[in-house]
Amino acid sequence: MRRIHALALAAAVGALAACGGSGYGSTAPIDGTTNGTTTGTPSTTNAISVRDNSFSPAATTVAPGTMVTWTWTGANSHNVTFDDGPASATQQTGTYQRTFSTAGTYKYHCTIHGTAMSGTITVQ
Repeated sequence: MRRIHALALAAAVGALAACGGSGYGSTAPIDGTTNGTTTGTPSTTNAISVRDNSFSPAATTVAPGTMVTWTWTGANSHNVTFDDGPASATQQTGTYQRTFSTAGTYKYHCTIHGTAMSGTITVQ
């Protein structure tokens, strides 16, 4: 009897594991990102939402000379801080803009949340 229960429990655990888990990597949200990594069709927007604890989209590609605008849509305070120096104020509402004149990859993050809240602008 114990062996039957153990086998039933093992089968149930196996079935749950097959169903997924956190969902990362299984299907992409509407914004084309999964856990901060671009999936599916790459983004080419110049408008980024600063949500509660994420940037949406987390990665985008723009042409040289493009102005990108970050708009705060969540309730928490965040900032946009680039690895190459420029940064927005820490704020809960409003916008921040930066024009990208030179081709390259520009990584940014929120200093409050670190790499857990980060993004990339590719200029090409």
